[in-house]
Amino acid sequence: QAHSLTLATPTRVAMSHACAARHSCSSVVAVISHRGRAALLRRFSSAARAPPVIDLSPLRDGGLSSSSPLVREVADACEQWGFFQVVNHGVDEDLCARAEEQQRAFFALPMEVKECMRRSADNSRGWYNDELTKQRRDWKEGLDFGSTPPMDWSLADADARNGTLDGYNRFPPADLLPSFRPTMLEYYDALAGVATGLARLFSLGLGMPADFFEPYLRRTQHTSYLRLNYYAPYTGEDPTQLCISPHKDAGFLTVLRQDVGCHSLQVRDRQGPDGGGGGGGGG
Repeated sequence: QAHSLTLATPTRVAMSHACAARHSCSSVVAVISHRGRAALLRRFSSAARAPPVIDLSPLRDGGLSSSSPLVREVADACEQWGFFQVVNHGVDEDLCARAEEQQRAFFALPMEVKECMRRSADNSRGWYNDELTKQRRDWKEGLDFGSTPPMDWSLADADARNGTLDGYNRFPPADLLPSFRPTMLEYYDALAGVATGLARLFSLGLGMPADFFEPYLRRTQHTSYLRLNYYAPYTGEDPTQLCISPHKDAGFLTVLRQDVGCHSLQVRDRQGPDGGGGGGGGG
């Protein structure tokens, strides 16, 4: 769906060969990082080229036009990489820390609790540990939840008004993780705000009005979801196993949170010797 946004965040794990994933972007991927972490993609890249680090401060200041340096910088990153890292994006560090804390707590829940939230044929939102990428099983757990038609978080998740083509949101029981749902919904809204700002930059970079995409990205219109990924240290014997195989993201835009503790994300370089081969760390 051309107007969907994917908001993804990984749980940090120990560095291992099984943490690696390789992106060859069809949608645009923007990695969010905080001050002091801006050079991670370049620092952990083995290639001379690396995806750019872009300061979004001017976006919050307003008054941008198609000739603004930030617009050109983002347009160049989209054309050359389809992937870039952003700093000064406006997502509060405390919120990111709280979201990570809740995410860790969720994946640490007993398996029988998570099994009650498993995705099913009639509801593709929820927990899973059996996803395939390129017809190969991933070494990870995940949890998907996302937008609803009314986008009214005060409604119960099972309320009929929240039904979508892919089902209903499912969260862990409030008596086990009382802060999980409110924290994650706050985090979702913050990342959706970053995505909306980036869409305005895309519009300007394409020579269109800044609000060109907004009819498709209104709060009650878009079909975004937030995916929590847990890439556990690999314990098997297959040296070729990856947490997730090389892939292209679907949709319009992915906003991915930078993980300081596991620098294994790789990005395909279109100018590499095989049309791939470039890299960057920090997934």
